[in-house]
Amino acid sequence: MKIIFQIAFLLSTFTVYAQQDSIAPIQQKSANTSDKQTGFHYNPDAGLQYNKRDFQWTTWVFAERLFSPSQKPSWRRVRQGMEFKFPAYNFHINGNKFRTALVYEVDFTDNNFFKDSQRFKIWENLFVSFQNAKDPNRFRILFGENTSILSREDNLSSGNLPTINRSLILEQHGSTNSFGTQWGFQFQSQVSKKTFLQASLQDNRGSLNQDKPRFQFWNGIALKITQSILQPSNSNNHKLNIGLAIDDTRNIKDKSFALASGIYNNFLGSTPATGNKLTFENNADYTNTIGKHFYTLDYEAIYSNYSDQKLDVAGGYGQLQFQVFDKKKFGDLVPFARYDLVKLSNSSVSATEQAIKLGINYNLPFTNKLVNFHLEYAHHLLNGSPTILTTTDKSFDEFRLELRINATRYL
Repeated sequence: MKIIFQIAFLLSTFTVYAQQDSIAPIQQKSANTSDKQTGFHYNPDAGLQYNKRDFQWTTWVFAERLFSPSQKPSWRRVRQGMEFKFPAYNFHINGNKFRTALVYEVDFTDNNFFKDSQRFKIWENLFVSFQNAKDPNRFRILFGENTSILSREDNLSSGNLPTINRSLILEQHGSTNSFGTQWGFQFQSQVSKKTFLQASLQDNRGSLNQDKPRFQFWNGIALKITQSILQPSNSNNHKLNIGLAIDDTRNIKDKSFALASGIYNNFLGSTPATGNKLTFENNADYTNTIGKHFYTLDYEAIYSNYSDQKLDVAGGYGQLQFQVFDKKKFGDLVPFARYDLVKLSNSSVSATEQAIKLGINYNLPFTNKLVNFHLEYAHHLLNGSPTILTTTDKSFDEFRLELRINATRYL
C-alpha cells in the first residue's frame, strides 16, 4: 500500500496523460486536437502537454494494483509513454494539412519490472505516423508496433476498461500471439461522416513485447469497417456503432490455443492451434440515457479457424453498464453485468467456457475521476473433453479488487 500512496502523491503533483493502446475509430475522439494553449499545461482529458506554435509533446502514465482474498497483491498494468506531434507540412490536400507523429508506450509489468525475461519486452507501442494534422481519426498511416485493428475492445484504452481483463475470446487468442500489439503497417481513414475504414499489414504472431519477436509485416492482413448508425444530437444522447472485420494470418507454428479464467487468468486447458488462421469479427456499442443516467450496451463476437487442426474457435461477450450517479461530492458509480463465452471444437474434441461477471467501477469523490476503485466477481462454467481441459472443476468463482491511479479521467 505504501507504493500505491507514493504513486498517488506523484500523480497529484505531476499529472500526465494516460494514452489509449491506439486511437479507436468513432468510439473515441482525440482529446488534444482543440487545445491551443502555449507552453506547459494540463488538460484532464489530454494530459501534461507542451505546445509551441504547431509542435505538441504529450506524456502519460497510469498504474493498476490488484487485491484478492486468495492471492498476493500484484500489478496489472504500469504504463508510461510519450507522443511527439511535429509541425504540419506546408502543403494541403482538399483543405487538409498533415503532420508526422512519433509515439511510444511501455508497460513495466511485461518483464516484472526488469526482473524477468528480456528488457525489450516492455514495449507496448512504438510507431511513427503520417496523419491528418487536426485529427488522426480522419486519416493516418503508421509503421511500427501498435494494436491490431481487428477488435474494438482491444483498441479501448487500457486505463479505461470496465473490467480487469478484456474478453475471454480476445485474451485467449493471445496464447497464439494473435491481436494485441503487432509490428507492421496500418492505414485508417474516415471516408464519410459515419463510415470509418481500416487496413493493416502486420505479422500478427507477436512482436516487441514477446520472448521471440516477429517482424514479417506481410504475414497477416486485416480489414475493418465501422459504421456510425446513430449519433448524438441536441434532442437525443443516443449513439450506435457497428463494426465488421476480417483477418488472415499465415504460418503459425508451435502454438496451442489456451483457455484461461476471466479474472485470475488461471490456465484451464489447451489444444494445438497452428497453420493459417482466418478470423471474422463483429461488434456493436449503443449508448443512451434514462433520465440523466447514461447506460451502454455493447458486444463483440470473434470466430477463428486454424487450418492444420481444422480447429474452430468461437466466442464473444455482451455487457451492460449503467451510471447510477456522477457527483463531485459523492463520486461516480457505474455497475456492470457481463457474459463471456468461448467454444473450441474440431472433428474429435470440443470444450466450452462460460463466465458471468458482475462488478462496479467507482471514481472516488474529489479526485476529478483520476482515482478509480474496481470490484469484479466472475462465475465460471466449463464443459468438454479432458484432452483439452486440465481442470476437474466444472464450476468455480473468482473475486478481485483493483485500484486504478490514472492521470486522465476514468470515464
